[in-house]
Amino acid sequence: MAVDITLLRAYTDGAVYTHDIGATITAPTNATSALDVDFKEVGAVSDDGITESFSQDRTDVFIWQGATLARRLPGQTSLTFTFAAAETKLLTLQLQYPGSTVASTTEGASVAQKAPTTDIRAWVLHGKDGASRAQRVYIPNGEITERGDVVWSSGGITVYEWTLSAYVDTNSVFAYRYYIDANMAS
Repeated sequence: MAVDITLLRAYTDGAVYTHDIGATITAPTNATSALDVDFKEVGAVSDDGITESFSQDRTDVFIWQGATLARRLPGQTSLTFTFAAAETKLLTLQLQYPGSTVASTTEGASVAQKAPTTDIRAWVLHGKDGASRAQRVYIPNGEITERGDVVWSSGGITVYEWTLSAYVDTNSVFAYRYYIDANMAS
């Protein structure tokens, strides 16, 4: 069995994009075309990058004969992406406090914080491995469903830790994935 180390990936750079609620965006359909102008970059992401998690419950069905496992029926499925936004700007504040009034002021910004509301929007995640390899993941319906603690500390920067849950679209698709890599074509 031959090993091809050119197929190993280390996504050491990238970006996370979303858009303002109410914006009509055009979905990306490949890994290289420019994104719709309404997509905005969340900004710096902590050095942990993005962690993708996929889970699917299974229901075991046993039969009487031999008390043996006969089937494992697929059950509930979820796809999440966890990352920490490291910039404090209007977009990150809007994502951190959905349903709140976030406004630009002459001094910087103000937030009239309310209980969070549902905030489903499209997302694009980019991972880059050098100049010729990349992955683009388009999530047509995503929502930040978990927010970590926001730490104020002299020992590090403040980050907004988020878990982005992907919901299916009208085609039952969680995410559309596109890759740039000439080595994969063979």
